[in-house]
Amino acid sequence: MSDPTRATSRWVPTRGDVWLAAALFVTAVLSTALGAVAGIYNSTEIDLRVALLYALCLTAPLAWRRRLPCTVAVAVSVAFFAGMMARVPELYVGNVALFIAFYTVGAWVDNRRRAFLVRVAIIAGMFTWLLISMFIDATAPTDEGLSRAGLFSPYVAFMLIQFLVNVAFFGGAYVGSTRRWHFPRVVGMHLAFVPSAVDS
Repeated sequence: MSDPTRATSRWVPTRGDVWLAAALFVTAVLSTALGAVAGIYNSTEIDLRVALLYALCLTAPLAWRRRLPCTVAVAVSVAFFAGMMARVPELYVGNVALFIAFYTVGAWVDNRRRAFLVRVAIIAGMFTWLLISMFIDATAPTDEGLSRAGLFSPYVAFMLIQFLVNVAFFGGAYVGSTRRWHFPRVVGMHLAFVPSAVDS
């Protein structure tokens, strides 16, 4: 007979993850407000409802990151992409939340095929969005922002930085989370072959 408490426990977030999500939510709201004041995206105004909704959708799922890691990673990624498309002036907490969600999939999901597919889908989505954004910005009929003149213009240099940062971001998270998943299993295998100490 199945234990009903075990079936429902996956829906109950851990206390540490709840505190993490709450802290990131407050930080995301403050970061959005400060980003608006700083004029990110050349805008000094932001609808408070949009800022709160973005911060909530971005951080609230992290409360369940170790209960439903794949679902949380997809939800956080969608919120991050939506925020970037809507030009919400928040650039930092979103990256932190995305890193945590992405890393958790690789470090906690025992179904390695599912972990692989979810992470590859997120990476593909991010680089697709990045390439589309680069194309839109490069073909925009405007002289604002970085200069586009020349084969290796300041704009091209900035886009290459964006690309390399994303490679390092996702590559590091992928490798690090995979090693974190393997580490306790490798240690367990080694300990299994260590003979028990006996009194001489």
